[in-house]
Amino acid sequence: MTVTAARRIMSPRRSAARTVAVAALSAAALLGGGLTAQAAAPARTTGAAVELAPAGVLATKCYYRVNANGGLQIRSGPGTGYSVVGSYANGSTILASASTTNGFRNVGTNRWVSSAYTVRITSYPCE
Repeated sequence: MTVTAARRIMSPRRSAARTVAVAALSAAALLGGGLTAQAAAPARTTGAAVELAPAGVLATKCYYRVNANGGLQIRSGPGTGYSVVGSYANGSTILASASTTNGFRNVGTNRWVSSAYTVRITSYPCE
């Protein structure tokens, strides 16, 4: 019997079990093998080749509470010289980068807040 014929004969129950097993093994290999950080790292291109950034380069995002009486301004870049593009109310919970640039945390594309007015919420895990 050929391989193709054997695959057609496989029961639906066995096929589903095999699919689940393959998915579980793939997830375990990615999570347990330390490949998650490399696979998710930003890629940079050099000619025709694509290189992954080192595993430690990924920015972790954590939950913060806004601690600014008048609210917290969102700026277009990491500094007070950048334009204001929005604001968060005092007491708001935000998801922002754990690392800072010039004392500012990244909260999205071209969106930055001063880290001086954010307090880490330790009851939520970082992502």
